[in-house]
Amino acid sequence: MSDTMLINLELYRVFYIVAKTGSLTKAKKELYISQPAISQAIKQLETQLGGRLFIRTSKGMELTSEGKMMFEYVEQAYGLITMAEHKFSQMKGIAFGEISIGASDTLSKFFLINHIRRFREKYHDINIRITNRTTDENIALLKAGKIDMAIINYNQSLAEPTVEFTPCAGVGECFVVNRDWIGRFDHPLSAEELCQYPLIMLERKSGTRREIENAIIQAGGNVHPTLELCSVDMIVECAKIGMGVGLVTKEFVAEDLAKGTLYEVPISFKLPRRNITIATMRGVPLNFAATKFMESIIKKQ
Repeated sequence: MSDTMLINLELYRVFYIVAKTGSLTKAKKELYISQPAISQAIKQLETQLGGRLFIRTSKGMELTSEGKMMFEYVEQAYGLITMAEHKFSQMKGIAFGEISIGASDTLSKFFLINHIRRFREKYHDINIRITNRTTDENIALLKAGKIDMAIINYNQSLAEPTVEFTPCAGVGECFVVNRDWIGRFDHPLSAEELCQYPLIMLERKSGTRREIENAIIQAGGNVHPTLELCSVDMIVECAKIGMGVGLVTKEFVAEDLAKGTLYEVPISFKLPRRNITIATMRGVPLNFAATKFMESIIKKQ
């Protein structure tokens, strides 16, 4: 059936060009095929339809009444195909399109939004949809085909053959306090000493929180946060008003550290660094817009 459809489409293309130009000679120049081949195509189409489409006159090829009716419909179809090709070219050049991204609240605010802002300066008509979920939830949405990509904090437990992980930025955690706490830290704190202070951390369902907590425990600390919050924003604000020692991503509070509204607590042990990663389905090609957006993130790093 598909072979027949392909042949018919070509026959209708020949019919359309002949009808539009009204001349076999002109049609030959536009179609880049011989005049006998055009005549044969018209004859074949007329045979398939069971009626005449053209009448040969001294002025050229004139449509019969049935041919005029056919031309009206074929012209619409030809126009739609031409428009589809144009739209496809636009999408390939990402003049427009849609990207669906999953990311946590923290990564959306401190990482993703800056890349979206730069991307939209160049591609105004791209529609970008953001779904805020945890890493595990975003991976589930990705596998279900609900999003094009997920921006996540990668850890080894996420590795699986169906999902491809592309690192795009390295970040690290640090502990911060406000100005009133500075004098308390006259030396780098051990994990045990750090845990004697009121700690402000993300909820334990956060992968980042669990990873840092494990590092502190391995260094000899016993983690019992005074506050467990759902967002880095809240941790930052609580640290700023002196409620305790906040665990934050250093790169995300760089401006506060530079201004002196927050100060990094010195520690004697190392905290693990992590990769902000783009997760996509392995073997499933992204649309043109999503591909360019992913390339723009990786290029900026």
